[in-house]
Amino acid sequence: MSIRDQERRQQQVERRIEERMRRADREVRQVIEQRANAAWRRSEQVKRRIERGDVEPRPLPGMREDSLESMPSMKSLPSMEPMPSMESADYKSEVTEEEAEAGMMQDMPLHGIMPYDPASAEEDLAQRVTEETGSGGDPHAHNERKADEISQQLTEDTGAGGDMNEHAERKVDQMGQEMFEE
Repeated sequence: MSIRDQERRQQQVERRIEERMRRADREVRQVIEQRANAAWRRSEQVKRRIERGDVEPRPLPGMREDSLESMPSMKSLPSMEPMPSMESADYKSEVTEEEAEAGMMQDMPLHGIMPYDPASAEEDLAQRVTEETGSGGDPHAHNERKADEISQQLTEDTGAGGDMNEHAERKVDQMGQEMFEE
């Protein structure tokens, strides 16, 4: 589309918008003017009544006959006494004074290693985590062994020996035979 076509379309759209705005003004203007005139007449009536003095102002809400007396405010409750703070937890007797000062307690993961070297702590943690599978601290070997163990358990009922694809094929065959037997 050329620039001239775009400009022509833009002008057509602007003309349509202006026409609709003028039509809306014509339709709404009468209602707005009627409301404005009515509000002006009411304000003039109020001014005239006040200037002549023939209007009594309404009493305040608390002074009117139909209003209820206000209730007396409630007394505040006395404050509670502060509670005594709890004593700190004691360290186990097997923890030495030095360890207690360093913040160590019995059965903490690094008990007996404080102060620790991050590299040795990482190695210790890896050994403890992989101990179950005998992976010697290698998390990748640990994960592979765990995955093999799980796949063996899952494929046990079909005798697929840990092969998930063969397990799925055998399950499909088994279900198909069961469907046709019934």
